[in-house]
Amino acid sequence: MKWIGSRKLIWTICSIGILLAVISVFFLPQIIPVHFANGIADDFGSKLEIFLFPALSLFITILSGTEKIKYFLTHSKTFLTDVSYNLMIDGVLGIITVTEIYIIYASFI
Repeated sequence: MKWIGSRKLIWTICSIGILLAVISVFFLPQIIPVHFANGIADDFGSKLEIFLFPALSLFITILSGTEKIKYFLTHSKTFLTDVSYNLMIDGVLGIITVTEIYIIYASFI
């Protein structure tokens, strides 16, 4: 239970996204789908664009660890505890990682 709502879980999710991008870049086709409308790819880009998701995750992970932002969010009108704050960041990083996995999957179908 120590992992739930901790910074360790945030860094683990971020690391998984980075690892997925590094491994998948060797297997992805040169052009991958980068935007979907109604479940159909309608924009394509270079396979190096898969690194945008880990870059965003890393940015959020580093930014969420700064004390000023954490203090602002945990002491605002909607009071967040440290655990709920970390769970919120986990959710955001989880959505980014799932989106990255979907784009990798959609590149092969």
